[in-house]
Amino acid sequence: MFGISPSVRIKLSKGTALFFFGIRSRGHMVRGQPLSEAAAAARAHYDHCALCEHRCGADRRAGQRGPCKAGATARLFRHRIEYGEEPEIVPSHLFYLSGCDLRCVFCIAEAAAFDPSRGQILTPPIFREAVAWGKERGARNIQWVGGEPTIHLPAILELMADCPELPPVVWKSDFYGTPEAFALLDGAVATYVADFKFGNDDCARRLASVDNYVAIVGRNLQIAATQGDLIVRHLLLPGHFDCCFRPVVTWLKAHLPKAKFSIRDGYLPRWRAHHDADLCRPLAPGIGSAAHEAAAEQGLHVIF
Repeated sequence: MFGISPSVRIKLSKGTALFFFGIRSRGHMVRGQPLSEAAAAARAHYDHCALCEHRCGADRRAGQRGPCKAGATARLFRHRIEYGEEPEIVPSHLFYLSGCDLRCVFCIAEAAAFDPSRGQILTPPIFREAVAWGKERGARNIQWVGGEPTIHLPAILELMADCPELPPVVWKSDFYGTPEAFALLDGAVATYVADFKFGNDDCARRLASVDNYVAIVGRNLQIAATQGDLIVRHLLLPGHFDCCFRPVVTWLKAHLPKAKFSIRDGYLPRWRAHHDADLCRPLAPGIGSAAHEAAAEQGLHVIF
């Protein structure tokens, strides 16, 4: 096998029928251009980075580092087949890249999410072999996750351009990217999975160290809705039903009422959540049901 060992190996019983929908990479276009041309354009961000809304301008090839600390290589710290997400996308082959532009204190990936030196450099041969591994196990797509994949967009586009049998692409993101980044994804992504984490800027600043959060994520959700299928996720956080969940529902009703809305109630207190009076505890019983009822009352398209 290749350098990064899968975290799970799935044995299919005899006669199991699982299908992999492959699309040759030449069929993936970014605004009418082949992926290779989009990758070349994306590499300019290594010299003056504007991939996320920190807009740090770091010369990553020269060793400068912005808030995400990423350089000019993408590292894979895990990959696996996922069966427990939305039915629209599973089974999905997840590729976890280290490094992130947010600093969520409750991040379930913990240190690996924030340290872009974790894992092995993801090279085209490793990626192609991993894709073949997922194909053999019935994955319907590949899914870029993190950390945050947006900070590694140039490397990702290069990897996909060099993959002869590229499956449909799912882009799982915190949606703090720039319009320039989303332009580079237009046509390359089949499904966007957006984490709409916070319903107000104060919680976003305190818990994830980002500014102007709601306006940026809202803008990007509307961009993504024009570029591919969109699933909006919200992870219910203890003590944040009124300040975060309800405003997210209100925003979706006003701007994207037909978007697929996935309410996640599996919160676990991880990373540095133990320092927060609310986040240090699990979600209270009944919150998940109350959230689904509230979203349904507003006429949102809740998926399970």
